[in-house]
Amino acid sequence: MKENNQWRKDLKVGDLVMMRSDHMAILTDVNWRSEDSEYPHVKLRYTDDDSNGSCSAWRVKEVLSESHR
Repeated sequence: MKENNQWRKDLKVGDLVMMRSDHMAILTDVNWRSEDSEYPHVKLRYTDDDSNGSCSAWRVKEVLSESHR
């Protein structure tokens, strides 16, 4: 059975997440690149070295703490 990935479509700016690379990050932007995208595109700030990155939300392994925005 395929994993339910619906939660990735509900990510919000400010969420603290664990990436598939096992790095923690804070989401700084969440947007849909096109209407036919399977997952949103996210920009993030890694907590271990304070660097920035961006990728598909598919690379998010889990949400550790949800933003209350």
